[in-house]
Amino acid sequence: MDHEVVVTTSKSPSDAVRNEAQALADRWGLRLVDRHRGSVAAARGDAHTVLVRTADGLVAESGRGSLTFHQGTAAKRLRALRHGQTDPLVRAAELRPGDRVLDTTLGLGRDALVAAWAVGTTGEVRGVEADLVLAILATEGFAGAIPRAGSAAVQVRHGDSRQVLADMAARGERTDVVLLDPMFADPRASDHGFALARDHTVSTPLTPEWVSLARAVARRWVVVTAERARPWFPAAGLERLEGTRSGRWFRARPDGAADPRPPGEAPAGPDAATATR
Repeated sequence: MDHEVVVTTSKSPSDAVRNEAQALADRWGLRLVDRHRGSVAAARGDAHTVLVRTADGLVAESGRGSLTFHQGTAAKRLRALRHGQTDPLVRAAELRPGDRVLDTTLGLGRDALVAAWAVGTTGEVRGVEADLVLAILATEGFAGAIPRAGSAAVQVRHGDSRQVLADMAARGERTDVVLLDPMFADPRASDHGFALARDHTVSTPLTPEWVSLARAVARRWVVVTAERARPWFPAAGLERLEGTRSGRWFRARPDGAADPRPPGEAPAGPDAATATR
C-alpha cells in the first residue's frame, strides 16, 4: 500500500533510543518526527503509520492499533516440531537441515520462523515482503532475539517477489523451496497480528503466472497456501497435500521435474527434518 510512514520515539527517549530512531529513518529513507513529549497520534499526523522506536523494540502504530513483530502462531508450531510432531509446511516442502528457502510472501514471518528452525544454521531462509511496514518490522524482528537458537538467519528484502523470482530465473539462480502464501486478505486468518497486518497487506492475487515463476527457480517444491483449490491448480502442477487438517496446503514440482524419489518411497516428513536437529 502506498501510504506515508514516519518514525518517532517513545515519549521520553534516551539518547540511545533517539539515535536508533534516526538510524532506522535513515536506513529506510523515512522522516523522523520529534514527539516533543506529545502523543503518538500527534507524531503520526496525516501519515498512515508511525514506527515508534522504544527501549523495548519497534512498534507500528496506525489508526487501527499497534503491531509488533512476534512469533504469534509460529510459537505453537515450533513447540510441536520440537516434540516430534508434524507441521504442514515442513511436510509439504520436505524441509531438511541445509536447505535454502525463499518465502515470497513474508508478512509477519510465521512460516519463515518455522522454516528457519527446520533448515538449521547450515540452511538459508530469505523473505520478500511487498509492504514497507511489514518489511521493516520483519527486518528488525529477525535481527533480534526472536529466531530460536539453532535456526537459520532470515534475510528480509522489501519488494515485489514476482520481480525477484523473474530476476532469479534470468540469472539461473535456484533455491530448494519457494513458499507462496498470499493469504493475508483472508478474513478467517486467526491471530490478532494478522488482523492488524491486513491493513498493510499489498493485495496480490494468486495467479498461474506467479506459480510458474516460482517453479522456474525451485529445485524441490513450490509450496502454496490457499483457502481453496482453484480450477487452474492442476494445470499449474499444484496438488493438495493430503492429511492436513485445514486442507489449504498445495505444492508443485519445479518445471519439468519428475518426482526424484524411488517408487514406493514416502516423502521426507517432519520427523526426518527434526530427527537430525
